[in-house]
Amino acid sequence: MSDLSKKISELFGKMDEKMLQKKINTAIDMLQNGNVDDLARKLDKIDRDELLQKINEFDESKLEKLNINKSEIRQKINDTDLNNLAQLLGDRGDEIVGKLKSFLEKK
Repeated sequence: MSDLSKKISELFGKMDEKMLQKKINTAIDMLQNGNVDDLARKLDKIDRDELLQKINEFDESKLEKLNINKSEIRQKINDTDLNNLAQLLGDRGDEIVGKLKSFLEKK
């Protein structure tokens, strides 16, 4: 039974990784393609304090575990995208984007 539980857990972990990667890519596409109304609606549902807490928890091993490639994200977005994101986030947007920028710039 424990092997079955392990397999199911691994399967859900892979699904979570794929879903997270898809969400990141979708958000980047929405930001770059001017789909800002949809993105703004989605961002409005996110608690800013919780988002900052999650960003503070990021480290290289966690990203690797989630199969997120920082250099790939850096290639996809630019300062204009991040500035637009800060505006869409509104309250505390500059702080959130600042933390994202500093994290993405770490090698």
